[in-house]
Amino acid sequence: MLHVRLFCGAGMSTSLLARKMQDYAQEKGIEVLVDARSVTEIRGATPEQLRELDCALLGPQVAFERKLHEPAFQKAGVPFDVIPMQWYGMVRGDLVMQRALDMIAEAKGE
Repeated sequence: MLHVRLFCGAGMSTSLLARKMQDYAQEKGIEVLVDARSVTEIRGATPEQLRELDCALLGPQVAFERKLHEPAFQKAGVPFDVIPMQWYGMVRGDLVMQRALDMIAEAKGE
């Protein structure tokens, strides 16, 4: 099972998007857990904890923190990016889920 985590200011505003992503994956028969957490959880995470994720995405409202957290995800070998604002605003779980799947496949060399 894949694990995709969304990070935002408090971990609450991405909950609807996470649900839409989960629904899209279920429709496509993809086993994935999508959850949302506060970006502050990245600061205290060990590389081992980050490696439990297959992909991590930042909400656009905290995109300014990308450069701060990117080294931790690189060290852990976890694909990491910012959700496009338009997709986020339109709650396009299908597009964000497909982007996450593409990132995972690319990281695995597929």
